[in-house]
Amino acid sequence: MIDRAGGNRVVEYRLVIGLLLVFFVAPFLSKAQKSTDFEAEYIFPLQEKHVHSSSVVELPNGDLLACWFEGSGERTANDVLIKGARLKKGTADWSNPFVMADTPDNPDCNPVLFLDAQNRLHLTWIVVVANRWETSLLKTRISTDYLNDGAPKWDLQDIILLKPGNEFPEALEKGFREMGSRGLTWAEYAPQYERMIVEAGKDPVKREVGWMGRIQPIILQNGRILMPLYSDGYNVSLVAISDDDGNTWKPSLPIVGRGNIQPALIQKKDGTVVAYMRDNGDAPQRVVFSSSADNGYTWTASVKTDIPNPGASVEAIALESGEWLMVNNDLHNGRHRLAVSLSDDEGATWKWSRYLEYIPKGKGGFSYPTAIQPENGQVHVTYSWHTPEGNSIKHVSFAPEWVKRGNTAANNAEKLGFPKGKKVLLLHMDDLGMCREANEAGKYYIENDYILSGAVMMPCANANEFVEWAKKTPKGDIGVHLTLTSEWKNWRWAPLADAEKVPGLMDSEGKMWRSVQEVVLNASPEEVELEVRAQIEKMLSLGYNPTHIDTHMGTLYGSPQFLKAFLKVAEEYKIPANAIDLSNPKVAAFYSAAGYPVNEEVISILGNYTLPRLDNFGSVPKGKTYDEVKANFFQLVNSLDNGLTEIIFHPSVETENMKTITGSWQQRAWEAQMFADEEVIRFFKDNGIIITTWREIMERFNKK
Repeated sequence: MIDRAGGNRVVEYRLVIGLLLVFFVAPFLSKAQKSTDFEAEYIFPLQEKHVHSSSVVELPNGDLLACWFEGSGERTANDVLIKGARLKKGTADWSNPFVMADTPDNPDCNPVLFLDAQNRLHLTWIVVVANRWETSLLKTRISTDYLNDGAPKWDLQDIILLKPGNEFPEALEKGFREMGSRGLTWAEYAPQYERMIVEAGKDPVKREVGWMGRIQPIILQNGRILMPLYSDGYNVSLVAISDDDGNTWKPSLPIVGRGNIQPALIQKKDGTVVAYMRDNGDAPQRVVFSSSADNGYTWTASVKTDIPNPGASVEAIALESGEWLMVNNDLHNGRHRLAVSLSDDEGATWKWSRYLEYIPKGKGGFSYPTAIQPENGQVHVTYSWHTPEGNSIKHVSFAPEWVKRGNTAANNAEKLGFPKGKKVLLLHMDDLGMCREANEAGKYYIENDYILSGAVMMPCANANEFVEWAKKTPKGDIGVHLTLTSEWKNWRWAPLADAEKVPGLMDSEGKMWRSVQEVVLNASPEEVELEVRAQIEKMLSLGYNPTHIDTHMGTLYGSPQFLKAFLKVAEEYKIPANAIDLSNPKVAAFYSAAGYPVNEEVISILGNYTLPRLDNFGSVPKGKTYDEVKANFFQLVNSLDNGLTEIIFHPSVETENMKTITGSWQQRAWEAQMFADEEVIRFFKDNGIIITTWREIMERFNKK
């Protein structure tokens, strides 16, 4: 029994705050996180300065050497320089950072480290001239004395000057022609993108400067070194080629595309070299792909893969096992999720994935990964760690098998028999029965077969009317929106259970509490269960069998005890609840990032639940205009992993009465029209998204 006076409610209150947040803040990592096959630590403590674009190499003695650029900004900050640090073999702490390169009064950016076949250490980076990326110069340093503490002793420093010839614009023009139309209509006076790029390619000054590195080179089977480069001026990539261990370099022809930059190179077993690139082009943003059949000199016109990319650097390497590894932000928007994936068929499919980082959008970013696999088989990855609390470069190491253990089970949609590799959405109308306006919007959607699923707030005055209508409309997929709060200022309701038995559910006005926190602080699990049962029984007494139950404002996730009562009732009535499957490491990583109660008790409660579970859960995003709401919704759906996801929304007809109930009336009115919008319907069709209902979910479940 929970103390109703609230003296021992601090833990439950914190769990409420964590669980009700759809987006969270990641916990701090001050020292190494360690497991049997995964370790992680900051290379240096969190700091205010901007740090970015790291590179790492294993030295012949087993030490790791990392570098990055650091300063008050990037290309416009003249104090930016290249720094480095060492992790000696067998130790857990990186050395204090030291300067690797610094061009006075000019920004130094995008450092890359690699060893050549003679075990000489190369550092390449760019000096940003005139504070413009497109006029940067590519510099190099080479060292044979680099095993001692501190910075290597450099034997040579030079500028790498590439001289693409007239074949450069010719290859650009040919590549754009092969890519075909972009599907855009150009106005008479609007300059065409491709024409401008080709014309710029005819200028020898423009094509000889501005080439920048980001990802480490690869050494081909024949000993040739390919250094991947890109240009922010041309928005394309090329490769610097060396056949003498990096002493001299010549340019390849361009890797043509519309925003394909920062290539990561892998050589296939048949000798073909492939490039995976960041997408700085048109939507939908995807990892971009090209290949070379002549050891990196000519490249196919780039194409978009199916892998999401938010305009962030991609890393890809071949492992000694023959498998390929990719590290990338697997989102269409944002850098708040960083995934590592494995392929056993040279990139045809990426069968295993696991997250290195996953926090809410706006709470931080993790990007620009670099990966290596030394002889001991461990994979080492460094990447930029940017949060409001500070910035660092993070280093993680893991065995490839760690990735494979991350998601071996099928998702919940596939377990129910839905096609593999599909996003299955359960679009759900919340707050039916709350008022006449909500009822009218719900009826419209169901009558016209746009949206069939919704749930009724049984304590509300308009609940009975909607249930009576639903009884005459059997195609509706209607559940009980279990309600324990009454949040509006004037439009309020009381519990259905006997008031004397549930005093902890009521405020001084005899209505339900306005906030979830107040329910958690005042109500006992026994009172919650009584009210939950009363609301289900009321719908049953009206002659309608609910297809599901869910929770208004997430209150039943407010504490493990509430959650336990919620799922217990669902199983007893054999009515599915909106239970989120936290056994999936990727989902658990997101919800545990900042306070979501993903502890052993909660995981156990959800793990023992015997009815269908959701792979994920969300709500229609808000926006300042109707078009912005739609665009945000499309971004949300694009960012989802495959599986079964419930997305809730709150449709209501716009009336003057609705405006007196809630300040969110405009958003609710937009949501009342959005899912009848032809653009939204076409979006689902074009993206192969499956729309389901709780009724179908249970039919599939009962057949298993």
